[in-house]
Amino acid sequence: MNTETVDPYVALAAEMSLLGRRLDAMSTDLVRLRAAAAPVGPGPAPAVEAPLWSRSRDARSVGRVASDIGPESPDDVDTSAAGPARPAPSQVGAPVGAYAPDPRPRGVSASGASTPGWPSVAGGPDPAPAARARSAISGARLLAWVGGGVTLLGVVLLLVLAASRGWFSPPARVTTGALLGIALVGIGLWLHRRENARAGALALAATGLATLYLVVAAATVLYGYLPVVPALLVELLVAAAGLGLADRWRSQLLGAGVVAGAALLAPVIVADWRLVALALALQLAALPVVLRRRWHVLMLLAATGPVLFGSAVGALVAVNEEAATIAVVLGALAVGLSTAVPAARLLPRGPVAGLVAATPVPVLATAAALGDWGGGAVAAVAALALGGFAMTSGLDHLLRTVGITAAAVALFEATLVAVDGSGATVLLLGQAVVLAVLAAVLRSRLPLNVAMAYGAVGSLLALAQDAPLAALVQFPAFPYHQGGQGVLLTGAGVSVLVLAVALLVAAGRVDLIRPDPASAPLWVPIGVVGLYGATSLVVTVALLVSPDRAGFTGGHAVATVSWTVAALVLLARGISRPALRITGLVLVAAAVAKLVLFDLVALDGLARVAAFLGAGLVLLAAGTRYARLVAEAEKDKEEPDGVPADPS
Repeated sequence: MNTETVDPYVALAAEMSLLGRRLDAMSTDLVRLRAAAAPVGPGPAPAVEAPLWSRSRDARSVGRVASDIGPESPDDVDTSAAGPARPAPSQVGAPVGAYAPDPRPRGVSASGASTPGWPSVAGGPDPAPAARARSAISGARLLAWVGGGVTLLGVVLLLVLAASRGWFSPPARVTTGALLGIALVGIGLWLHRRENARAGALALAATGLATLYLVVAAATVLYGYLPVVPALLVELLVAAAGLGLADRWRSQLLGAGVVAGAALLAPVIVADWRLVALALALQLAALPVVLRRRWHVLMLLAATGPVLFGSAVGALVAVNEEAATIAVVLGALAVGLSTAVPAARLLPRGPVAGLVAATPVPVLATAAALGDWGGGAVAAVAALALGGFAMTSGLDHLLRTVGITAAAVALFEATLVAVDGSGATVLLLGQAVVLAVLAAVLRSRLPLNVAMAYGAVGSLLALAQDAPLAALVQFPAFPYHQGGQGVLLTGAGVSVLVLAVALLVAAGRVDLIRPDPASAPLWVPIGVVGLYGATSLVVTVALLVSPDRAGFTGGHAVATVSWTVAALVLLARGISRPALRITGLVLVAAAVAKLVLFDLVALDGLARVAAFLGAGLVLLAAGTRYARLVAEAEKDKEEPDGVPADPS
C-alpha cells in the first residue's frame, strides 16, 4: 500500500511563501492609502509600486505543494521553476489554482462596503479635511467679494462726495479713480496665474472693471468731459473688456460681479434716462458672452438693470425728457427681445420666459405715465413687438404663450390709456370678438383665453357705466333716464358686443367649452353674461322704439319670452347631451323666477299679460316637443342595430 507523505520542509516553504504574499498585499494597501491621502497639485501623480510577489522571482518560484510533488524526494524538487506559488490560504495541499490574489483593497467587501477594522479606501480619504478646505475657500471668497464691494462703494463716495464738497480738482478725481481701477485689474490678472489665489483675483478684477465703468459715468454726467454718445461707446468697451475677461477665465461669477457692481452703484451718479442707457450698455456687452457660454444667470442679471431702472424712470418721466425716455425704454424692449430670440435656442426656457415677461415692464410704466394717445401709442408699439416675437418660428410653446400674453396686456393698456368711457368698453369688446373669431379660425385656445379676459373686463365696464343693471330693472334710471338717442344707441351697441362675445366663446371650436360636465364651471359665467347681453339688448331697443314706461315693460316681456325660447332650443339639442339639457332646464327655472319675482311686480297692464301668456305658451310647446323627442330617442335606443323600425 502506497502512502503519500508530505515533506515538512516543502510545507514550511509554502507557508512562508503565503506569508510573504500577505505582507506584499499589506504593503500595496499602505502605498494606495498614502497616494489617496496625498494633496492634489500640479505635477505627475505618484506612482503606485507593484507588490513584491509580482516582481520577485524567488517568491514566485518557491512553494509547490505536496499534491504536485507526490512521493518524490526533497532532492528532486525544482525550487527555481517559474510560476506563481499556489498554496491555499487556509491549508497546505490545496489543488493548483485554488488561490488567486484578491484584487480588492483591504477593508472592502465584495459588495463594496467597508469592513470594520480597516480604513475605507474605496471612497477616498477622510472627507473631513476636504470639507474644512472647502469651508475655508468659501470664507476667503466671501471676504474677497465683500472687500470688493466696500472698495467700489469707496470709489463712488470719492467721486460724488469730492464733487459735492469741492475736494481735489475734477481731473484729479477722475484720474485717481481710473488709476485705482486699472491697478485692481492688473493685480487680479497677476493673481489669477496662481490657482490658490483665483478667488481673490476674480473679486479684484470685477471691482476694478466696475470702478472704470463708474469713472466713465462720472466723467460724463458729473463733469461733462464726454458727450453722451461717446461716453456710451466707452462704457460699452469697458463692459465688453470685463465680460471678455470673464469669458476667457470661464467665470460667470466675474461677469456677474462686473454687471452687478456697475448697475447697483450707477444710480448714485446718474438718475435720469442716462441711467437706463448705462444699464443697456451692460446688457449689450453681456449678450455675446451669454450666448457663447450659455450663462442664463448672467443673462437675467444683465436684464435686471434695464427693467428696474427703465420702470422707475418711465414712471417718473419728465415733460422735457419724454423723447429720450421713450427712446431708451423702447431700446430696452428691443434689446430684451433680441436677446430672447437666440437665447430661446440655447438656454433653458424658464429663464428666457422670465426675460420675455419682464422686458415690456418699462414700456408699460412709461405708457401709463404719459397717458392719452401718446401713452397708448407707446403701449401699442410694445404689443406689436411682443406679437412679432410670439410669431417667430422655432419658439417653445411656453415662450410663445408668454409672448402672446404680454402682447395682450400691452394692447389692453394701450386701449385703456388712449381712450376712456364708452369708447374703451366698445374697443375691448370689439377686440374680444376679433380674438374669438381668430381662435375659431386657427383652432387655438390661447386667443380664446385672451378673448375671454377682454370680454370679462368689457362686460364689467358695460355693467358699470354703459348698460348698468339699474337701468334694466328700473325706469327711469341712469343713464337711460336722460332719454338721449346717443346713450341708448351706445347701450344697444355694447349689449350686442357682450352677447356676441358670449356666443362666440360658447361656440368656440377648440374643445375648451364642451357640452359635458367637465365644462360646467365655464358654462355658468358664460350663460350669465349671455343673458345679461340679450336682456340689455332687448330692453334698450324697446326704449329706442318707445322711450317711455310702455317701451320698458314691453321690452321685459319680450326678454322673458326670449329666455323661454332659448331654453326650448337647449332642451331640443340636449336629448343626447346631458349638459345642454341641464342648462335648458336651469334657463326654464330662471324664466319662471323672472316671471314671478320681477314681471309680476314691475310690469302692468298688457305687458304683464303678454309676458305670462307668451312664456306659458312657449313652455307648453317646449314641454310637448321635448316629450316627443325624448320618446323618439328612447325608441331608437330600444331597437336592435340593423333592424328597421316598423313603418306602421
